[in-house]
Amino acid sequence: MPLAVLERDGSFLGVLTPHSIVEVLLERERRLLEDARKINAEIRREADKAIEQLDIKAHYDTVTGLPNRQLFCDRLLQALAAHERDGNPVVLLFLDVDNFKSINDSLGHLVGDRLLRATAERIRTAVRDGDTVARIGGDEFTILLNGAKDTLNGALVAQKILDGLAQPFVFGAQQIVISVSIGIAVSPADGETMEQLLRNADTAMYHAKSRGKNNYQFFSPELNVQAYRRQEIERNLRCALLQGELGLRYAPRVDLRSGRIVALEVCPFWLSSELGDVPPDDFIPVAEETGLIVQIGIWAFRTACAHAAVWRTQGLADRCLSFRLSQRELDDPQFGDRIMSLLDGCGLEPENLQFELSERMLMTHAAHTLAVLQELSNRGIRFSVGDFGTGNASLRRLRRFPIDELKIDLSSVRDIEPDSDDAAVITAMIAMAKSLRMDVVAVGVETPEHVAFLLERGCRHGQGRLIGARLPPERIAALLAGDAVDLFVA
Repeated sequence: MPLAVLERDGSFLGVLTPHSIVEVLLERERRLLEDARKINAEIRREADKAIEQLDIKAHYDTVTGLPNRQLFCDRLLQALAAHERDGNPVVLLFLDVDNFKSINDSLGHLVGDRLLRATAERIRTAVRDGDTVARIGGDEFTILLNGAKDTLNGALVAQKILDGLAQPFVFGAQQIVISVSIGIAVSPADGETMEQLLRNADTAMYHAKSRGKNNYQFFSPELNVQAYRRQEIERNLRCALLQGELGLRYAPRVDLRSGRIVALEVCPFWLSSELGDVPPDDFIPVAEETGLIVQIGIWAFRTACAHAAVWRTQGLADRCLSFRLSQRELDDPQFGDRIMSLLDGCGLEPENLQFELSERMLMTHAAHTLAVLQELSNRGIRFSVGDFGTGNASLRRLRRFPIDELKIDLSSVRDIEPDSDDAAVITAMIAMAKSLRMDVVAVGVETPEHVAFLLERGCRHGQGRLIGARLPPERIAALLAGDAVDLFVA
């Protein structure tokens, strides 16, 4: 039966038949189903998006966007499985950013993260699309070379990375220079499992650090022995200061004309109760990597000042004390204030204190370095650059810093005949330093001929075996009392 439809005021609106009622109900049901389908589709999209985000977080680094350790290990396992089928070597590179903690501590984590992203991008440009670059730790990256035919691929990629990172990173007015140490391991020779390959690449990376950083090294079985020794050095070094196992020796620096001692280079040594005599070249790099160098530096400063005080009571005039400065110490926010506080308490005048830096230290976050050096220079402290000519510091860059002295190393000079290439290089370096109004110190002076050669070219200061190796405090006191060193110059 048809139904009349009225408005609330009683006016006639229309007639509903049984058929039209069914149509209305069906239309309503269709709309409800369509709405339900849209809601379900939206829920699925959101769920898929959430799953994708979870997958990204689970397998990719949030700072650089690179694969993380988990994803890298999955791909490494796949590569090792493929090796079983095709026999192609698996080439793994392990990279560590040199001195990254110092950069993070001095410039902050925001700059550190930005630097990591920029570093990751440069590393990516050095590899092929099919290779895997991952960030597996704070400043550690790994690279898996896909389809490498031989070990030469690893060396080529490593060198390409080193070359790519040689240019400074520019963040606004800030320039930051970094380097990486790279270890390379190749399966099956260096390990047939994921764990072995990662461990041996890491060992090779530490070997690269021990060779001066900013280089790459392949793994060899002998490195396991070196890695074990490094671990033993680190373990024992933490107790060495407390147990009184560290001491100081001094390398005298003289005026090559008169033989008078003008400065003393402070040289820590370590006689370990467990490891014996540990050379500085072995324990100083470990101290720098672990941060123990800051404590050792404070101890060395106080101890050297105490020795100087004893010499003073013996009527011996103060000489300049020269300390080698590490990147970790320079980046310590308290470094400048600590040095001035220590100076106030030891009786040493600022002009009798010198710090030696490397060329690379001048290039690493230069703005911070310049500010620290300028502050201390204004108070009378002197600075030198060691092994000048071995790094990449330009004359223009050197002139920005309050550098008083350049050190040149004669240890590798074999031929000092006037027409030799070695003589020409040394002569040019001396002239360069003098043009910058800087003093020049020759290190590695071993013969009277060296002395004559240097004096002819206007280099007045030197140190080396001819003058005296690293000597204990009592021997230094005797030399100071004699006032001059016999250089045996005819």
